[in-house]
Amino acid sequence: MPDLAKLFDGVKLFDAYSLRARVCPALLAFLPTLALLFVLVPWDRLRLSNTLVSVMSLVLLYAATDLAQRRGKVVEVKLGTRTSPEIWHRNDPAIPEPSKARYRAFVAAKISVPVPAEQDEQTQLQQANAFYLAAADWLRENTRDHKRFSILFDNLISYGYRRNLLGLKPVALVCNGFVASSAAAILWLQPPLFTRIEDLNEKLLGVTVAVVLHSAYMLFAVTAAPVRDASRTYGRRLALSCEGLLAADPKATSKPKSPRAASKKGLSKAHKSGPA
Repeated sequence: MPDLAKLFDGVKLFDAYSLRARVCPALLAFLPTLALLFVLVPWDRLRLSNTLVSVMSLVLLYAATDLAQRRGKVVEVKLGTRTSPEIWHRNDPAIPEPSKARYRAFVAAKISVPVPAEQDEQTQLQQANAFYLAAADWLRENTRDHKRFSILFDNLISYGYRRNLLGLKPVALVCNGFVASSAAAILWLQPPLFTRIEDLNEKLLGVTVAVVLHSAYMLFAVTAAPVRDASRTYGRRLALSCEGLLAADPKATSKPKSPRAASKKGLSKAHKSGPA
């Protein structure tokens, strides 16, 4: 069996998001397939160099993460998740309306687009959501400081992990079927190619049990509901990030003068200047 520390040495080259939201679901999705490879391949006789193992593992990890991302994007388009414009709607209870009113006004000033009226959310939903999608895009671009917005970043990773794992679900189940069929065929036929493997039957039975448990998890736990839940959680936290941006914006935090105060100031100035 290969040295796992060397096999996954390329993991250190991935950033935090790629590692947790792409590499982890890819490894989880193909766990039984990897287990079968570890059992059947005579790693001790291949005598692969450490450099070759590192390069191979890095290439496989990149391929797996790319597949996870592409399959996850398909799920995202199908479910319409991540954007969650309904979080900004006045009838959505996720965030109190007084806070959302402040957030709308703040972002509207930044993107130079008027805030949709409450009636627009009922009669012109597509146009209203266009504003909220633009607001979310602006917020994403201005909350890329992962240390400052760490909770938002964690929510994004959670959403990406669930989305990508759901995207890999069909591929994982197909691979599980192949692994189960291969293990059953080897146990039944006992081909000479694998007779030198120590405790082969016990190992293959263990792989078969892993396939059953893994398939049950993928079928019943990896569903669209957790993805939608993570999407709403991320969307809510993205809107709440306005609090931090408001606190750091001197213009946004300065209190505007009331019309009455402005009127008094104007009268006082006129009185001092006297008639023209």
